[in-house]
Amino acid sequence: MSNNGIETFISPQENKYTEPLLFVPGKYTLSQVEEVPYFCAVMPLQDLVNQIQLVEDIPEEARLTWSLEQLFQRDIDKERVQIDLVNGYLKDPNKLNFFNSLTIALLPQNGFKIEDNYGEPEASPPPNFNSDGWKKIDVGNICVELNQDESIGLLRWHKEKIIPVTIDGQHRLAALRQYCNDLTPGISHELNTKIPLIFLILDHRIGFKGRHGKSLIETIREIFIDLNRNAKRVAHSRIILLDDLNIQSSCVRTLLANHVTDASTDVLPLSMVTWREDDPKFDVDSGYSITTVLNLNDIVDTCLGGAVLEVRDLLEEAEIRNYVGRIKAKLELGTEIEESIDNHLTLCINRVEPFSFKPEHLTAFKKAFRLQWAPCIVQIFREFAPYKKHLLKAEEIGAIGGMLADYLLSSKDNREKFKNRRKEVDRTFDPHIKIDLPLSELQELKRNEWAFYVVFQKALFINFFGLNAQRQDLSDREVGDTTESFLTWWLEQINMLHRRGVFNLDWKTGKTVADLWLGIANNPVSGTIQYSRAAANRISAFMTICLWFNTDPAQTDAETFVTSLIEETDPELPTIVQNAFRRTLRRGLVSLIRTKIDVDDLDDEKIESEIKSELVKRIEATQG
Repeated sequence: MSNNGIETFISPQENKYTEPLLFVPGKYTLSQVEEVPYFCAVMPLQDLVNQIQLVEDIPEEARLTWSLEQLFQRDIDKERVQIDLVNGYLKDPNKLNFFNSLTIALLPQNGFKIEDNYGEPEASPPPNFNSDGWKKIDVGNICVELNQDESIGLLRWHKEKIIPVTIDGQHRLAALRQYCNDLTPGISHELNTKIPLIFLILDHRIGFKGRHGKSLIETIREIFIDLNRNAKRVAHSRIILLDDLNIQSSCVRTLLANHVTDASTDVLPLSMVTWREDDPKFDVDSGYSITTVLNLNDIVDTCLGGAVLEVRDLLEEAEIRNYVGRIKAKLELGTEIEESIDNHLTLCINRVEPFSFKPEHLTAFKKAFRLQWAPCIVQIFREFAPYKKHLLKAEEIGAIGGMLADYLLSSKDNREKFKNRRKEVDRTFDPHIKIDLPLSELQELKRNEWAFYVVFQKALFINFFGLNAQRQDLSDREVGDTTESFLTWWLEQINMLHRRGVFNLDWKTGKTVADLWLGIANNPVSGTIQYSRAAANRISAFMTICLWFNTDPAQTDAETFVTSLIEETDPELPTIVQNAFRRTLRRGLVSLIRTKIDVDDLDDEKIESEIKSELVKRIEATQG
């Protein structure tokens, strides 16, 4: 029996419950509508590492049934744990070791499922540990006992029905676990260290008052965000998925399936989107997804024209009005909500208080984006040929809604564990055949495809949103009068260019002496891919020029077309096409030419001649 400093209270226990833990109760009542009780306790280090769990310790089956917004906890950075916390801190004899308290949520568990309420005891609760006037409260399978003035108490929970999960201090707990591996129970004095803990039981029977309609997991998630805002920075991808007060983040979430098993075609499947890591790459060497949360965030930013207001601008009237104006221009909100926004904006400015949208405004933004723009973005992912082929293959092999989806949604550190668990359940299970080979086939579809590079994906959506905003310039094309009809036309043209091999990485092989993307997306000196916004804009500009040339019946000769583009002699050439060359593409080609020809030999006439030569070869290569 561990020594928790309460020897006089200890009596025989039922084995199903933990030993009583002495606590001091407290309560946060800062909100007018919410009250959050908590219980401060200390636990010997050895008991801590044996009893308290990480989120990744929750049964896999339980986590895979959580909705997207419930997958709130960041993964353990094992390198940081071992190098920074264990080796660089705990094991340094010259350091004074001290950890802040861990915050532990006691969650109701039923087999592999996390319940959404504590319910009633499912087994006979143990009798009062103290009978001298102490009050006992059974919160499901948690026993809380309080002395007469409720200044101290005892806490016990059912070992099989309650799971104690760390929602703040995961890396500290992981480090302490790792540190304890080298200690010997009964000998190492370090194991007697008492670790401070704060327990949360979110149930009305012990005084919790939360907002109506919020589930237990959603409430825990909100507390997690509050605890981590000022802690070590959470991965940006996770913040995007969790931040309900950021318009752009809320809009990103409308693009994603809400559950692991959701295979709806009007959203992107979670297994095909990288959301655990902050690496934006998803090429052939970077996994199996077709995009990342970071890239979706960038796409939404392009769509809305910048929907993030910097903290430093919260009191700047001009910045606020410009910010609100951009959003109102992009989203169809309705008269009533727009008037509400304007009134609120005026109120904040007159009172000289930081501006932020009201909850009803944020709800309206998210709804408008879901109806107006989310279908377009998802349709591009669903219908652009390389992405469509990838998703169909993923569905065929079970990487969307099947066993491989579960595997892909496990963290990279836990994928080997996933394979081992499968082998334990079924000895005939061969991970190489069932997992590795199908996924290698899926990954192979990315080879030689520009579509699976971050810079191209950004360019693809820059092109769509830019052309759609100025589709009146393309009025003699059959582009339709709506965004939906324009999208249909645009996808046909983009897929046409894809069929012609325009979006192959190895374009110049067997095509032309010119490398199509050199000076546009590839560095003119090294030939390496450039990932800058400028490179994405150049790719988009080249797409625009190719789309116009290949859809204009009057354009049959590439040299004539390029001459008119450079010399601006064709009055029928739309402004958007002219700008694509003059403002964006030309600069990249000039940079390329200067690397190919000695500077002393260059004059304006020579530069124009070389630009024409480069562009003609590339335009000719896009013709069917």
